[in-house]
Amino acid sequence: MPALSADLAERAQLLKIAVWFGPAAFIMLSGLWFFLANQGTIPAWVAVVMTVLDIPLVVVGVLAIHHATSRASSGFVNMLYAVGDIAPPRTYPRQDVMIVRGQYREAAEYFRDHLIVEPEDNEARLRLADLLEHHLNDPAEAERLYLEVRRLQPEPGHEVRAANGLIDLYRKQGRRDRLMVELARFADRYPGTAGAAAARLLRELKAEG
Repeated sequence: MPALSADLAERAQLLKIAVWFGPAAFIMLSGLWFFLANQGTIPAWVAVVMTVLDIPLVVVGVLAIHHATSRASSGFVNMLYAVGDIAPPRTYPRQDVMIVRGQYREAAEYFRDHLIVEPEDNEARLRLADLLEHHLNDPAEAERLYLEVRRLQPEPGHEVRAANGLIDLYRKQGRRDRLMVELARFADRYPGTAGAAAARLLRELKAEG
């Protein structure tokens, strides 16, 4: 099952790259050839041939991007999780495929069902909150989930993501009072670069009155 899940996740990622990159690259390349043909730089038949050749070129480009991003993400995960000393984040292949297809409500329902079975899974809770906030226009439930992560004694990474989620949510909603509380909490809890940025934004908000 883990191998199957990883395979489905890889396919979902490849499909996402193909949808985002493939059509745009084909249109730009084809437009370039016909522009050059209209300018008389190349013969019309060359433009037609090059347009046909764009298809395998785009396929190669999609595969190259997928390979590069897979290697980069693997390296980043290994760096963060000390090459296996800490388990990497869980993946949700079925939900990922649905999200790629634009089936956001169905993906959200699968996450909800999953959390009934595994209520301690904060990774799924954060993924669901992000889905609700950015695709399903349900900021109230997203906020509830972010706060729930905080109450469930999360791992440090989950706690940071929940805090960032709340800050982003309150900024979008214009909830100045809650935003200032979260920024103050973040600045106090994370005194590094991110905390300094939160403190700076908090000062700017206070200066605005």
